[in-house]
Amino acid sequence: MKLSHFRDVLAVVEAGGLRAAGRQLGIAQPVITRSIKELERELGVTIFERHAKGVRLTEMGKKFVHRVEAFQHQLRLAREEIEQLKGEYTGSVSVALSTATCMSLLPQALKTFTTRYPDVVVKISESLFQPIENDLINGKFDFWVGPLDQSSASTQFAVETLFENDRRVVARKGHPLASARSLSELVDASWVRPTLSTRNTEGDFYGMFERAGLKPPKITVHGRSSLVTVIAVANTDLLTILPQQWLDFEPVANLLHTFDLIDPMNAAPMCIVRHQGLPLTPAADHFCDLIRKAAHNYAFAKQAEQTKLAEALKGVRGKS
Repeated sequence: MKLSHFRDVLAVVEAGGLRAAGRQLGIAQPVITRSIKELERELGVTIFERHAKGVRLTEMGKKFVHRVEAFQHQLRLAREEIEQLKGEYTGSVSVALSTATCMSLLPQALKTFTTRYPDVVVKISESLFQPIENDLINGKFDFWVGPLDQSSASTQFAVETLFENDRRVVARKGHPLASARSLSELVDASWVRPTLSTRNTEGDFYGMFERAGLKPPKITVHGRSSLVTVIAVANTDLLTILPQQWLDFEPVANLLHTFDLIDPMNAAPMCIVRHQGLPLTPAADHFCDLIRKAAHNYAFAKQAEQTKLAEALKGVRGKS
């Protein structure tokens, strides 16, 4: 089995046909056809089946290509690692981040990294953990950063806690219930279900009312994106709960009111997650370290801010 076999298979998958793959690689179609047949003979299975518009992968072919893609990715990382160890910072870093991480940690880390390594391409995807878990296992992403219940993470992952986390109840600016001091005062309000909530998040949301001895919240909107949630709350009398990092992001903070007198709800801690057995390239390791530093700075600033707020609220509650 040769590297050229892998190259040709992936080209056919991407192009959708043998002739198109040949044009893409600058190779005659018979050469591509011969390469695929050699590979199929060695494997003892059919990788592609023909149809009216070209070829498509068989079930065996899909399994094989999945492994080849992971191998090609690791081979590229190996080349990039050697170049970077030689002092030539090129190549790419691929990371996945939660929305809260994009708002709170990414700006500082990205600015420093791109200034220092302008020739390294940073590929960033916005996602919760579950949708990219397999891609993290296969090495498509160098690491993921976001809120994670560590008990749900496979032993294949190395999980590093950055800081503890919470969510706050929010509404639009000027909401008629803005002066509420307890969850009981919001019991008749309508809510947007927490954005892209995991089962734990959703359970905690309903549990917040149950623990307070209140009836379940009335859910009017299921927000399936960050943008939908913010727009829905900012333009109606609906309420929701949001990660604290969203409320530290100025464009969002300018639209929403935070119920500071209502205790926050605990959330999964912010974590860095990466594959246990795959080392990071020097560039990816440096970007990961910058995320750590941004998290340290964020946690330190929030602690100081919360101490100041707690003292102010103590005075307010003392007068009431």
